[in-house]
Amino acid sequence: MKELKKGDSEEKMELAHILSDLRSQGNFTGVFLAKRDGELIDENVENFIDSKELVSMCASVLVGATELSETMGNQQVNKIIAELNEETIFIVKVNKNSFLICILNAQSNSRLIVENLEEYIQKIKSTLL
Repeated sequence: MKELKKGDSEEKMELAHILSDLRSQGNFTGVFLAKRDGELIDENVENFIDSKELVSMCASVLVGATELSETMGNQQVNKIIAELNEETIFIVKVNKNSFLICILNAQSNSRLIVENLEEYIQKIKSTLL
């Protein structure tokens, strides 16, 4: 995976566009793209308290789920879903080094997650290459 650097404005703009489109189409509270170590790559969110803390916690959940999957016969983690009182958090693996977080609320289009999320993941992968 290519690491984005400050000079990679074209790639950053493309990622920003993908995340904006995903958030808009899904009517999500927010979307975040992060590295597996918890470093935030990009986000599209309004009024979120602490994006860095959320991303760090989700990275820990992903690492834990990956370890759990290994104990279950070397299966692979594709997505993790946490249903909270008022929101749902989807953690989706993009590649071995990055993952996507989608925060859904009662007004979100959850069909987008089921039907079209893989299309967005492929767009993100091609931008990160």
